[in-house]
Amino acid sequence: MSDRRCIHGVWLIERGSGRNLVARAYSGIEIDMDLIAPFLSATHTFIDKASNENLTTVDTETNRYIWEANDDLLFVMVVSKGARISHMRFLLRYALNEFSKQKVPEGQFLANVLEHWNGEPDTFKDFGEFVDEIVSQYEETDDSLMAGKSMDALSVFSHLYRAIMRVQVPKSTRRTLVGRVKKLMEPLKKEYEFLVDVPVDEAGIEVLGIDVYAVPYRALKVCLEEILQVLTKAARETVPEKAYKDMIFGEAMPYVKSDLQRLQTYAIIDDVIRHLF
Repeated sequence: MSDRRCIHGVWLIERGSGRNLVARAYSGIEIDMDLIAPFLSATHTFIDKASNENLTTVDTETNRYIWEANDDLLFVMVVSKGARISHMRFLLRYALNEFSKQKVPEGQFLANVLEHWNGEPDTFKDFGEFVDEIVSQYEETDDSLMAGKSMDALSVFSHLYRAIMRVQVPKSTRRTLVGRVKKLMEPLKKEYEFLVDVPVDEAGIEVLGIDVYAVPYRALKVCLEEILQVLTKAARETVPEKAYKDMIFGEAMPYVKSDLQRLQTYAIIDDVIRHLF
């Protein structure tokens, strides 16, 4: 486990009562997880009723508390200030929706489940383990887990590279585009040795052959994003503006939409949209 974590703790709290269903402390915080839950619930209620606004984040000197809520539950995450809020919020929404899928029997409502809950924390122990797994997928550096994340990242970016290279231009323009991409990638090959043997042709940039066990995940992800910047820069400089826009909406964005959850899970979506446009 890395010493530099983004996610320090999470609480799943019953609105109104402030009871903890799930509380998890990972690192970076020294607080009583059960004691703070009613305070978090009361803070949310106060903001909601006093200002008619939804509480979404609260900053302390070193950390940030992020809220997601439905009619019955609050899900709160405390993260480092360097964490990407949009991605942390996605993880909270995903877990909150998953709780309803896992814990609410068909034909019943979440309120009914909570009404009959006796307050025993072990009732939701398995969901706590599910939350641990989500956090682990974001934070862990275990070889097999990171290899899976790396393969997902390679797949996502490979699809994007291929989508961009499907831009509708004459063969001569496409050859010029490939040449421009190769030239712009030269500095990257000096910085990332694993790119030296990666083929670049009219179909795309064949990154799927990169050895995911030999390259750290975070370095790989940064590299793949830099390649995307190079490719979009080359395309904008080489192909007509209309052809580029047609490619974005005809090839790239349909792929992004079809694989949206994976792009969000690995915090790729914001960067992809920024670089494509």
